[in-house]
Amino acid sequence: MRVAYLYNVPVILLVLLTTVFSDVFAGRNDVEADDTIVAEILDSLVTTAYFNDRNFRDWKTRGDYGYPPSFIPQFDDETYIERISRLNGKTSLRLAYNSHVKSFIKLYSVDRRKLTAKILGLTGMYFPLFEKKLRQHNIPLELKYLAIVESALNPSAVSRANAKGLWQFIYGTGKIYGLESSAFIEDRFDPEKATVAACRHMRDLYKIYGDWFLVLAAYNSGAGNVNKAIRRSGGARDYWKIWPYLPRETRGYVPAFIAVTYVMNYHREHNIHPIEPVYRYDDIGAVKVTDVIAFDQVSEVIGIPVKDLRILNPHFKLGLVPAGADNPYYLKLPKKYIEKFDRNEKEIYAHKTKQGLDGAALLARAREVKAASAGEKKQNVHVVRRGETLASIARTYRCYVSQLIRWNNLKSSRIYPGQKIRVFGSPVRGGSTASSIVYHKVRRGENLGLIAKRYGVSVSKLVSWNNLGRRRTIYPGQKLKVHAVSARVSSGAVSYHRVRRGENLGLIARRYGVSVSKLASWNNLGRKLTIYPGQKLKLYASAKIHKVQKGENLIRIARKYGVTVSQIVSWNNLGRKRMIYPGQKLTIRTN
Repeated sequence: MRVAYLYNVPVILLVLLTTVFSDVFAGRNDVEADDTIVAEILDSLVTTAYFNDRNFRDWKTRGDYGYPPSFIPQFDDETYIERISRLNGKTSLRLAYNSHVKSFIKLYSVDRRKLTAKILGLTGMYFPLFEKKLRQHNIPLELKYLAIVESALNPSAVSRANAKGLWQFIYGTGKIYGLESSAFIEDRFDPEKATVAACRHMRDLYKIYGDWFLVLAAYNSGAGNVNKAIRRSGGARDYWKIWPYLPRETRGYVPAFIAVTYVMNYHREHNIHPIEPVYRYDDIGAVKVTDVIAFDQVSEVIGIPVKDLRILNPHFKLGLVPAGADNPYYLKLPKKYIEKFDRNEKEIYAHKTKQGLDGAALLARAREVKAASAGEKKQNVHVVRRGETLASIARTYRCYVSQLIRWNNLKSSRIYPGQKIRVFGSPVRGGSTASSIVYHKVRRGENLGLIAKRYGVSVSKLVSWNNLGRRRTIYPGQKLKVHAVSARVSSGAVSYHRVRRGENLGLIARRYGVSVSKLASWNNLGRKLTIYPGQKLKLYASAKIHKVQKGENLIRIARKYGVTVSQIVSWNNLGRKRMIYPGQKLTIRTN
């Protein structure tokens, strides 16, 4: 067995061998792009307070596995093949190894080592639950690793498509499997209910396909896309044979699942130690709640921090349990607090918070806030214009795409010119239509997804603005037309901040190092500058130039600026080799 050693200091030795399997993929650029898409999704899911270091025990670099503390081992293809073959002897799944799987092994074992260590710690909190439910539904236990690919074990994860929770249910699918979504409850964030729903969904998909990899593909992209890929492949019922015909994100989905399965079983060999979360599965119990109760009431009476209640009960959206005698709920608590809750239950219900409110009053106020935010908005009809998407219409009316789908009973996000869309509220003055045109020159290795993300627009808009047609072909040197909304920083990357209770624009502006006027301009807030809890604010990044110093590597540079290695690679088109040299100028996007 040969080992390639990679330090957090300059590289001493890095052995990169070509894979022993012939590449089944259409082109190297496509493989890189698919990997980048999944890596970006992973980054977007974990940049939340949930993965904050304070929610985990101390991160220590140790050498318990026979390596120096900061050693990052990598292995040759023969070793990966041998280990995956061993895993195949223990599972009914047919785990493969190829260049795509290898790139994801590197993602989790090298580029995102600390995140992987936290995920390893979180398995102690969620895997006992997953395994129990998977057994009950006669599903291979290895499918527990799917939740890592979906959400990185973040129970309150929200994707760009508004899929939510550990198992990333969209609203419609969640509703089919009995997951409630209301102003107060989001069952997609409930680990137990969402896990049961995921098991039922996977079992239903298995009845259709009879192959667990096809189940994974359908779970990610929908049965319609898998059926289409099967037809285009001539009726093949094998994931790798239909691979070229699947949506780009789904092409990286099963390889990512195989890589996660590998890394979770061989993390010791990669010198990755679990970082334990504050609570594990065995530390947590539940109490039955039969009256309205707020997290503040529970915290002030029995002494448990509100942040811990939010971590353990992410499905209560407003920190409020809207229970009643005929509608009880269960509140998760650390076991050490359960006896104290039972002793003081009546006092908790009657307790007035520091704001002088009890549970019923808090519920009434929450309903008022909901009604005010809804504003009893007037219903309007929007006629779809050429080039518009649900996302652009949602921005115009300050609502979510999921709301447009729900209000109009749409089966998908597809719309057509002339279609009438029901909306609530009035269009924002100077919405998404006031724009100027800029031109982007396509660089080698870029694809439409990367370019769209850079300018904060959708791929479909780029296709429409440039008449790219169904093939969506672009080439290096091509000039793409981009409609940049006035007052935006068109060259910046877009990110979002979800407003928390008690925050104002001044606090948010200071946090991101921007001005209040910029925040107001980017989000069309008008003269009153009104924001509300739960609102998503857009942020546009500006660029810095970093000159590479002797002895620096990408990991050090990424840490310096608080970004990821894959982001630096993407911004500077470094490709798969990720080579940098002293004196090289790198673009770093920061707020």
